[in-house]
Amino acid sequence: MLEENFEKIYRNFRLNVYKRIFEIMGENEGSLTATEFFAAETAELMDEPTVSEFADFLSITSSHAAYKVRQLAEKGYLEKVPTADKRTYRLRVTEKFKREYHSRNSYGSYVFKILSRSLAPEELEIVDGLFEKFVKTIDGLKV
Repeated sequence: MLEENFEKIYRNFRLNVYKRIFEIMGENEGSLTATEFFAAETAELMDEPTVSEFADFLSITSSHAAYKVRQLAEKGYLEKVPTADKRTYRLRVTEKFKREYHSRNSYGSYVFKILSRSLAPEELEIVDGLFEKFVKTIDGLKV
């Protein structure tokens, strides 16, 4: 039953995240494609990776990664920040990306608010402890 419930939570989470992404992406001129959005989001989640780290993580060639980075930089959603030694640079999403694609409340915050209203403080503490163990386990996995 635990595995079934986890699958239901994970499936629902994914569906709502994808729905949210399509809501915020819209069909506007100059908006990001789904691939561009996921590339920018990946760079943000990786916390300013180098192009090489970005390419390795996505299992794409460095030239393909450089192309994606150039597209996102030209649209104003990603910037290249030189490293201290100036031999390479790190990828950082811009304020424009954050404003246009993360300006509203996140789905995680929304779920947390619902949990906070439906669980007693003691239950939230138990959930927090379980989430902490879960995060430590997931962080240890090779993605």
